[in-house]
Amino acid sequence: MSVTKPANLRKTMLSSGIGFIAGVGGVMGFYALGGDVEWNGGRAAAGGVGLVYLMTGLFALLGAAVPGLGARLLNVSDIEELLEQRALLMGSALWFIAFGVMLLCLAGAGPGGFVPDALAIAAVAVAFVSTVVVTLRQWRLYDELLRQLSWESSAFATTLILPVLILWGGAVQLGYVGSIDPVAVIALASAAILAGAVIATGRRGLLAQR
Repeated sequence: MSVTKPANLRKTMLSSGIGFIAGVGGVMGFYALGGDVEWNGGRAAAGGVGLVYLMTGLFALLGAAVPGLGARLLNVSDIEELLEQRALLMGSALWFIAFGVMLLCLAGAGPGGFVPDALAIAAVAVAFVSTVVVTLRQWRLYDELLRQLSWESSAFATTLILPVLILWGGAVQLGYVGSIDPVAVIALASAAILAGAVIATGRRGLLAQR
């Protein structure tokens, strides 16, 4: 017990520190690329959520590609567990990266943006294709627990986003606020997916550092 707790604390601090530094650097770099772009609520939200997806995917991909490093950074008990989950981790990492790139492209595209619309369309297409391919491939590898977690994550995500969209849409319909920002809706839905996954895994105690 006295050995495990300090080790877990070091792993938590190390992974959190690296994530924080990479996240801050990514945000500053991405917004700097925009130059004179007006970062309104929708663009900023999509960019922020996109960076979370991208950093998460890159972090997981690095851990899966270098198991020795991944065992020290990712929430696994040892290298053996990481190797057992490597195929699932790689697929999820690639999906996170594709989804993150899509959000970043959408945040920077459109009127007054700095990302070409064609690139944003291509990023959306890649994200959709990767979602289908990864989902079909991963589902066959899931055990009963992972399949249940997948359904629960989707349920929580829907529960989180539906009331917001109803209230937001109702306020627009009644004239209390302006029109709905499509990029903000995409950012909201993407954030709900992340939050739903965190809630589902957290309820089962799977977020505890190992």
